[in-house]
Amino acid sequence: MSKNGKISTVQLSLIIMTAVGLKNHVTILPHLLPAAKRDGWITVLISFFLILGWCVLLSYIHKATDHENISKWVEMNVGKIPGKIFSISLSTLFVILAAVSLKEMVVWTKVSYLPVTPPIMEIILFTGLCFFLANTNIQTIAIVNTFVLTAVILFGLFVAFTNIQFKDYSLLRPVLEHGWRPVFSGIIYPLSGLIEMIVLLFMQQKIHGPLKFKVFFFNALILTLLILGPLIGSITEFGPKEAARQKYPAFEQWGLVTLGRFIEHVDFLSIYQWLTGAFVRVSFLLFLALEVLSIKKKRNKTILLITFSLILIISNSFRISDINLFFIIKTFVMPGTFYYFFMVSILLSLFIFFKNRRKRRTTSDVQQKEKASIQSD
Repeated sequence: MSKNGKISTVQLSLIIMTAVGLKNHVTILPHLLPAAKRDGWITVLISFFLILGWCVLLSYIHKATDHENISKWVEMNVGKIPGKIFSISLSTLFVILAAVSLKEMVVWTKVSYLPVTPPIMEIILFTGLCFFLANTNIQTIAIVNTFVLTAVILFGLFVAFTNIQFKDYSLLRPVLEHGWRPVFSGIIYPLSGLIEMIVLLFMQQKIHGPLKFKVFFFNALILTLLILGPLIGSITEFGPKEAARQKYPAFEQWGLVTLGRFIEHVDFLSIYQWLTGAFVRVSFLLFLALEVLSIKKKRNKTILLITFSLILIISNSFRISDINLFFIIKTFVMPGTFYYFFMVSILLSLFIFFKNRRKRRTTSDVQQKEKASIQSD
């Protein structure tokens, strides 16, 4: 591990696989299945190809900003006030996403295996752990993520292959039974998960070497597979109608796992998957919320991180029904995340375009003045 506080593109991709993958693997399905039903896998594939086109834009932004902190680049090339507005809005969104992920985890925990435990205890303990991890550095987050992700992947492959005996792939047909409308009505949900890949740009100053297009491509592919896997699994194991009724389709698949006649009820392994995924996601989002603000002093970072952690605790202390939480995520959080990050990428592209145009115009003016001076001499 390097001493300059940087990590490799592989390590960053693994962090994104855990942090963004939790949303793609768990949060998206309860919204995508009722909207697109059995054709949800077509929705995901279309989203993948749309995101690939967007990845070209990300690659262009990365090359133009040359490993600089995006917030600093905006501040230096566009203006101090636009730069501050940009960084504060980004930081605010990351804190909101962290709060939503924490709330989902607490609600699932209460429903699944700790119905009597006061939620405030879970919130304080979990936020405290995330605070300590986010208060370290990106190298520590990468090391912790590598350890926990290994088991998450193994358990995921375990449930996928163990449940093959229950899967009926004929349930994926007929294709486009109700036309293209269901396919496109649910497209915002996978796009909302895949577009979070933009955090690659916000971490570009923390990695060795350039972010080539293949890095964006493989991240998009992995995140797409993390949606497709449990989506197809839910449809083929429960059928499209039953899968659409389930609140946590990815979790429900663990209830089917059996090894022979005597080994079953291994769904406790899913607790590890969800808790570690939420742990890395919330910690990474808190780290990003600080990173985009470009705060130099460690003391100021710690104070602001404490503030963010208190916001998470206070916001999650309010009681909200599962139905209202589901509605808020479906109606506001997911579409809002997509539109915000998409607009950020468009704005950054426009900033770069006008900067390059200004630069070319200045160079042209200088050359013309030099020619005129030579001619006069």
